[in-house]
Amino acid sequence: MAQVGLWDGIVRDLTGRGMFGGRFQIRLFLQPLLALLLGIRFGLRDARQGKTPFFLSLFEGKGHGTALLKQGLRDAIIPLCVAVIIDGILQRMILGHIRLLGALFVGALLVFLPFVIGRGVSNRIWTHGHAGQVPHSP
Repeated sequence: MAQVGLWDGIVRDLTGRGMFGGRFQIRLFLQPLLALLLGIRFGLRDARQGKTPFFLSLFEGKGHGTALLKQGLRDAIIPLCVAVIIDGILQRMILGHIRLLGALFVGALLVFLPFVIGRGVSNRIWTHGHAGQVPHSP
């Protein structure tokens, strides 16, 4: 049996029919939907507190980028861990083995990205609709 490279193996496993098809396909909708709803919740909380949208505040360069990134990861750690665990279980059931890097990649794609998008967009929408009513914090 030929040795498969790390990235080649991850791509092959993730693009296989079993990981994205069949009865496990619901996770492709459920995980991002839950992450999006959680991101909206956190985005509304941020807007009510007068905070700048999360992703935008990372790049403003006020010296708080690392602290903001840590806070964002802290907020998303539970759904991200659940996504990685679910993906690992599915990999074991479908592929017969677990590729941790693949589970981390898919977890980040299915959870963290929708979480950050939902958080930023909901903050912007709420802030735009309530202009002048929200105290602005640095």
